[in-house]
Amino acid sequence: MSHQFNQYKSPLQQSFKHAVSYIESLPDRKIDHAPTSQELRQTLAGPLPLHPSDPAAVIDEMVKNVDAGLIASGGPRFFGYAIGGAFPASLAADWMVSAWDQNVPYFVSSPAMAVVEETAAEWMVELLGLTKGSAVGFTSGAQEAIYTSLITARNTLLQREGWDVAARGMYGAPRIQVVISDQIHSTIKRALSMIGIGLEDIVKVPTDDNLRLIPEALEQVMKQIEGPTLVCAQAGCIDSGAFDPFDQIADCVEAHSNAWLHVDGAIGLWAAASDKQKHLLKGIERVDSIDTDGHKWFNMPYDCGMVIVKDPNTITTAMGGNNMGDYLNDAMDKPDRNAINFGISASRRARGVPVYAAFKSLGKAGIVAHLDNCSALAKLMAEKLAAVEGVTILNEVVSNRFSAQFGCGDESYRNELTARVVHRLQSEGYLYPSTSGYKGLKTMLISILSCHTNEEDVITSTQKIIEAYHYELALMENEKDQVECIK
Repeated sequence: MSHQFNQYKSPLQQSFKHAVSYIESLPDRKIDHAPTSQELRQTLAGPLPLHPSDPAAVIDEMVKNVDAGLIASGGPRFFGYAIGGAFPASLAADWMVSAWDQNVPYFVSSPAMAVVEETAAEWMVELLGLTKGSAVGFTSGAQEAIYTSLITARNTLLQREGWDVAARGMYGAPRIQVVISDQIHSTIKRALSMIGIGLEDIVKVPTDDNLRLIPEALEQVMKQIEGPTLVCAQAGCIDSGAFDPFDQIADCVEAHSNAWLHVDGAIGLWAAASDKQKHLLKGIERVDSIDTDGHKWFNMPYDCGMVIVKDPNTITTAMGGNNMGDYLNDAMDKPDRNAINFGISASRRARGVPVYAAFKSLGKAGIVAHLDNCSALAKLMAEKLAAVEGVTILNEVVSNRFSAQFGCGDESYRNELTARVVHRLQSEGYLYPSTSGYKGLKTMLISILSCHTNEEDVITSTQKIIEAYHYELALMENEKDQVECIK
């Protein structure tokens, strides 16, 4: 029998050539070429292909046609949203994951991948100073990790009330109250709406000027709530990088008769690895569940997230790993790690492999150096911008991100000027910040997460921001003068 596995060689070689060319272009590449969807459809869409084509030629054509629509978010000056780069070993490992093409829900379907992910999970718990033996599942990102965490929380809280969700469903179940800060990320609310907990069940707790949950306010709320209660806190607020006071929050949760504490650590959880930053996460080991993203500060290629649950029994019960078809009984009876016990995916790629490669290639010292560098660069940029008249840094910069506003006029004037500065920078393409909101204000959000960002990138980017500010300020003042003349 003749097999044609050599047919992979040519398209893979083309992919390698194009991939290296793209990656090496990132330092000088315009971040956003801003093509329209119609322009992209003209080159990428069309009628359904009816006949085979040479795979290598397909790769060449596809690379050529997608180029203008790629955002250079893996480069050193992409500061928008919360998107990191990719460690070299992790990207290379991810290619191997595709080549190996293993399905990893069960040990028997890929013993090597099971042990790699098991090891990566143990190293991650140790790196972050969490409770030894905590369960770790590898997800598509923080949204899926949140979803997994909140399913676990919901089922556990109701089980304590004598209600088995797996057997009885949610109809007639005791009502779960949810307590969050007024700055909680939208992914929490999205997950709640997906698991049968309505937004009407949410109680919001106010935050301080740095967007940090006020513990005294939480204490008052918790004293008034009875029954199963889910409390959600943050490690790394999207707009300020702030960390909620976990020790004080945990005190409130533990004083309640039936409460679960979840922390959204999508951005900031990794700070726990650094001696310089881990004070920000004091008490994190006391929480019941945590979500985080690998493709943010930890620089994993997409997609990679993690869910961490302190008591492994709660997540394995919630995920229903024992409710499998008879054909899987032998697989589930094995005493080894079955990844399906730690997440909702019944089929997935081995997302833990790039994590394993990062630990092996960087070690704790290299990971910590990356984390500390990002925070130091964010503080440097914020300090330089704050020294410019008319530029306001809205938060205390405690980590890798900050929000800024431009101008000295009223709120609407500052909001418009800030939006114009950000849009000018995006169109110029040297750096890429994003807009956001800070308690109702339109802001420029700077998020430094990439392992490739250095001090030169930050200094030059800062100057570009100042130039864009002065340019848009002059334009707005000129427009204002023209309006006054017309009047």
